[in-house]
Amino acid sequence: MREDFFEIARAHWARYPAMEPQDFAKLAYQSTFGPAHMAQSPDKVLAALLAERKEAGSIPLPLEPIGNGLCRFHITQALSTLSELPLIGRMFTRTMALTEGTEAGLAGRLEQLAGLPVPGLGEYLESWRREGCPPVRHSEAFRNAYNPHYRVLRREFAGFLPALVPIDRLAREHYAAWLRRGSWGEPLPGEGPLALRYRNGLRPYLVAVDGRCGSGKTGFSRIVEELIPGGKHVAHMDDCYLPWESRAPDWMEVPAGNMDLKRVRDEILSPVREGRPLRYPLFLPDGPVLDEYGDPIVIDPDDVELILVEGTYSQHPSLKKYYDYKIFLTCEREEQTRRLRNREGDYYPTFDRVWRALEETYFAACGTEAAADLVVDTTGFFG
Repeated sequence: MREDFFEIARAHWARYPAMEPQDFAKLAYQSTFGPAHMAQSPDKVLAALLAERKEAGSIPLPLEPIGNGLCRFHITQALSTLSELPLIGRMFTRTMALTEGTEAGLAGRLEQLAGLPVPGLGEYLESWRREGCPPVRHSEAFRNAYNPHYRVLRREFAGFLPALVPIDRLAREHYAAWLRRGSWGEPLPGEGPLALRYRNGLRPYLVAVDGRCGSGKTGFSRIVEELIPGGKHVAHMDDCYLPWESRAPDWMEVPAGNMDLKRVRDEILSPVREGRPLRYPLFLPDGPVLDEYGDPIVIDPDDVELILVEGTYSQHPSLKKYYDYKIFLTCEREEQTRRLRNREGDYYPTFDRVWRALEETYFAACGTEAAADLVVDTTGFFG
């Protein structure tokens, strides 16, 4: 944390040379506590965003990491009031709830700031400490020079915004169609071919999230559950391994040769399209053998608006026609290696030699990345 925050503060100073001591204090405070001191109702959060958008500039700006897994996300007029702003409001509210800073963490950051040759910084920070380090505004000089309009968000929330927008749109379309229906079970006039008619006149949308190991697929699915309104179910490809005895002798040479793609199609995807309940058993990761499964999970398609299928091989050519939207997550090779070493520990060499190699063969053979509706590089999302 110490070295990272020093570099972050120095980078901000280079980007904003008009920064005054209180702006550095604000940066340290936000990096430690996020926006927790700005507790507001969701309605007030959105109202403030709508008002601030009118005063902001029109040019989209990149997010700025501030440490502790947080960033400043700039509000501009390029953001849609219908899609992005409500999502950003939910991200902001969730960031408030998740950020847990400590006084010791703030003290460490202030200690690092002392290494910057900013005129008057030491005196200001000492005075600020005596006051108990309350939240502070940007200096007048900073506001006049840069007209700041931003929200402090978790970095992965802000980074995943482009991927969340289409999923949020599908959820809103589902709700709008539900409001439009005349009565239970009646066909909806003017519907597109994707909207099959169930008891309540609708079907859940199907979204696939494929991508490289370590790129954040499982984490993204959790974020979808947190930030997208409505009923949702996340199905994991890790629950659909092909039993060892059912694999072909050359399964390692066949893209997705370790996966039971027929079960994915017959037990998850086809039922959604046909209006039948999903019923599939979950893989037990602690079981003594690979093909041991637990009790089946049952999902009534009338109870959910979105079903997200998460995991490598979810967009295999034999499955992709079932989806309404396909997202592919990737990251730079060096960052992927760092994440996998942290995640796999001593198992990493085997994981790298076998499983990472197998999925790269699948991507190359099936053109998975090119066939997706959206590709998101998550290299800078975490940490």
